Amino acid sequence: MRVLLGFKGHSKAAFCYNRAVKSLWVLLFSAITLSASAQLMLEDTTTNEPFFKAKKFNSRAYVGIDAGVGQVYKGKAGMNIGFSLNWVINHRFVVSAHYQTPSTQINVQPAVVPYYSNPVYLKHHFAGLAFSYIFFENKMFSLQPELCAGWASAKFEWPKDLYQRKDWGAVIPAVYGIYNATPYFRLGAGLSYKAVFGPQLFGLKAMDLSGVSGLIFFRVGTF
Repeated sequence: MRVLLGFKGHSKAAFCYNRAVKSLWVLLFSAITLSASAQLMLEDTTTNEPFFKAKKFNSRAYVGIDAGVGQVYKGKAGMNIGFSLNWVINHRFVVSAHYQTPSTQINVQPAVVPYYSNPVYLKHHFAGLAFSYIFFENKMFSLQPELCAGWASAKFEWPKDLYQRKDWGAVIPAVYGIYNATPYFRLGAGLSYKAVFGPQLFGLKAMDLSGVSGLIFFRVGTF
């Protein structure tokens, strides 16, 4: 009986020893693998730089200011002003943040409160994100089609001291012709169409603010 117990104790010790040795080898192999991987990663970053520092990646930015004439309310002409912040990737791809608002007073009284005697002026704003591509970026004249989508708001004061407001969606496809005057200055002209959609506010419909616009602009920055 003692012999059997001794044999069992010896087998258990041998099993624990073998398990410990195997665990040690596994840990050693893992350490070697991790060390080799870290070395490869270190060597790789010396030859392949991060995305924003890669030789094929070029990042520039500019500010744009524009003014134009277009259909601001039910096909009636008015003035628009706007500005944009633009990120240019590899001189061709552009991501832009746009803001636009009419500078002409828009009287919506006949549509929203026809029985009201005083004018009701509309405040209309648009803000959106745009993506575009510049053709012939290294020439004197460039062409830039753009698609912008975002948020449009309409707000007017009626009755007195009470604001009525509605938030809508809007999509603006546009195309610009650009004169590349200097490495830091651009000017040009464009044509766009603003499509506004959403529920009506009293008698004011979203489509009443849709229409075609022409504009001129200048841009300052790096390209």
